[in-house]
Amino acid sequence: MEEKKVNFESNLEELEKIVKELENGDVSIDDAISKYTKAMKLAKSCSDKLNEANEAVSKILKEDGTFETFNDMDDNC
Repeated sequence: MEEKKVNFESNLEELEKIVKELENGDVSIDDAISKYTKAMKLAKSCSDKLNEANEAVSKILKEDGTFETFNDMDDNC
């Protein structure tokens, strides 16, 4: 069975859809609990993806091929 790769954007779209459905209030309590649980999983997935991106962007490749963590603007600017 092939696993479907879901990206950040599709997770965020689905999360927004669930939030709108829950805000509308036209769902049963059981459905609301199920949707809330799914929304929390999607939110965690999005958060994890953003953290990965932040870590990747915060590293600078030095001339010797090693990475150095980028610090917020030092006084060198």
